[in-house]
Amino acid sequence: MTTLDPPQAQVPLTEERRERLREMIADELDAAWLYDRLAGMSQPPQAQVLSRMSESELQHATHWVRLLGDERFPTELHRPSLRVRLMAFQARIWGLGFVISQLRREELVDIQKYVSDPDSGDLAEEEREHRATLAELAPQFGAVGAVGEGHAGVGADGASTFRAALFGLNDGIVSNLALIAGVAGVAIGSEAVLVAGIGGWLAGAFSMAAGEYISVRGQSEVLHRQIAMERDEVLLDPEEEKQELVAIYTAKGLSQGLAEQVAEELSANPESLIDTMVREELGLDPEHLGDPWKAAISSFGAFSVGALIPLIPFLVWHASGWTVDYWALITGVVASVVTLAVAGLFTSLVTSRNPLYAAARSVFVGMLAAGVTFGVGSLLPFDL
Repeated sequence: MTTLDPPQAQVPLTEERRERLREMIADELDAAWLYDRLAGMSQPPQAQVLSRMSESELQHATHWVRLLGDERFPTELHRPSLRVRLMAFQARIWGLGFVISQLRREELVDIQKYVSDPDSGDLAEEEREHRATLAELAPQFGAVGAVGEGHAGVGADGASTFRAALFGLNDGIVSNLALIAGVAGVAIGSEAVLVAGIGGWLAGAFSMAAGEYISVRGQSEVLHRQIAMERDEVLLDPEEEKQELVAIYTAKGLSQGLAEQVAEELSANPESLIDTMVREELGLDPEHLGDPWKAAISSFGAFSVGALIPLIPFLVWHASGWTVDYWALITGVVASVVTLAVAGLFTSLVTSRNPLYAAARSVFVGMLAAGVTFGVGSLLPFDL
């Protein structure tokens, strides 16, 4: 790695620039901490690679520290951010394959930052090496990500399921909490609150499951039909399809001769040509067209877990023979707030938002919905 000795900053060290350097130091130290933790979760061969990456990130931090002009920068006192702590937690619970694609995105962000920074030296190239290394490690951790293998796979499917579960959980909490709060505003001591909560849970869960099943099933049928039509076109008029493939590859930057050579070789095997045309012309992966039953079951489960959070206190109060009062509602609200905050923290790993912002937003939206419906219920002139 190229270091500056003594540091010769090409960008003036204004206060704004110094603050930016401190942010980059913190980012590099976060990455070093995370790779070190991931190394501790890995088998020796992979652990050695991840440890070297951790050391490399520490060197990157040192590069910016020296440029900052403060050799005493307390890198050893750095506290990892909540974001990387959550990523390490994810990796420990669901495996390293679950976070590989996200790590590669993080490295891509670093590349983009350093390519445009005159003081970065060789850091952009080293981040590219890190990204390539992660692609090589991906299959070993159960996530397809190596060169030539695409970006889908266990890790990508797991991340997709994770996103669906998070959003389903949020939907369940917010919708049922709002319903329970609305009915509680009319008659907190009535069993109508419990009935509404149970009804909201079951209606919402079955509605989500049915909607997801129909949506994914319909989409899958459309995609299968498109693939069947593409197959017919290849089998009935392979020459035209070959010319379409040439046009696709030349549009992507290949020379006319090379595009024709690739298309000619693929055309020698009709199945290869069909698969290529489906991927290149339709933009589809035949192996990942969606499973409607899996989507329906996961939606039902995620929504149910969320919907039960504000309902459980009322079930406990009722089963215990206690008078259902505002303490049941308060307990349900507190449990919902905690769950929404945790869900928001993990949602930030998908959206790349600040974890605290994502948690606060999740809680705010949920409490706003509950507060409005409770207020409306309180104003209704009904006596249940």
